[in-house]
Amino acid sequence: MAAALRVRGEFIAGASGPLALVSWEPDAATRPAFAVLYLPPFGDEMNKSRRTVALQARALAAMGGMVALLDPYGTGDSGGDHGDATWEGWQDDAVRAFESLAQRSGATPILWGLRLGATLAMQVAPRVAPTALVLWQPVLRGKVFVNQLLRLATVQQRVDGAAGGSDAARLRDALAAGSAIEVAGYRMRPELVAPIEASDLVSDARVTCPIIWRDVSATPLPASEDAAGRLRERGLAIDIECVAGPSFWMTQEIEEAPALIESTSAAVARAAS
Repeated sequence: MAAALRVRGEFIAGASGPLALVSWEPDAATRPAFAVLYLPPFGDEMNKSRRTVALQARALAAMGGMVALLDPYGTGDSGGDHGDATWEGWQDDAVRAFESLAQRSGATPILWGLRLGATLAMQVAPRVAPTALVLWQPVLRGKVFVNQLLRLATVQQRVDGAAGGSDAARLRDALAAGSAIEVAGYRMRPELVAPIEASDLVSDARVTCPIIWRDVSATPLPASEDAAGRLRERGLAIDIECVAGPSFWMTQEIEEAPALIESTSAAVARAAS
């Protein structure tokens, strides 16, 4: 008979306001075998990926883990508006959630991040010393990610017929002047954009724990292979694998990625043991 699982929602106190945590965990009589904290991607990627993330959390909980999914401040069900969010604040939120999960589970958690959440996990890891890092389709260079966001905002403003149109240079001027910009309905302050743009997954790596890296792609991604190789040269243990499946964080319809879940679950089982 399959073990009973519990889904629990709660708010914990963050530096800027309440933070929403949803946890998948074994029944109350079972001591968690390990713990995992999930950090989500940016914007609509967060919403698109919730189904696959929940399936992965449930799979890990069925293995005996306690898995907490965080909505950083200004996102999801947490307090505040997106326009109030800062990258430093999101780092503090992740640390607070990590400490809360460690206390509840009695275990040092694994940090798991998707896309920009993987970037956040890499930068937070030195502050909390996780058992391992799980990176799903990580953003390798923040500058490329921000450029894509600015192009999206430019296209949207043109579609909406904004007076005078817009372009990436004007948006960057606004940020440089200390003003917030809007991208796909999400207001972003310079204090959020600038640190994201400055991020670089390899350069930001200040960890010693094992790294479980999973890309969803029909073929291995050269940029990922190169980044993983450079991390290995620095002595890090990298378990990187490319699995077949949809780009569920950006598809029009909600998609699932069973091969990704199976591969990740097996890797986490090895790391937890």
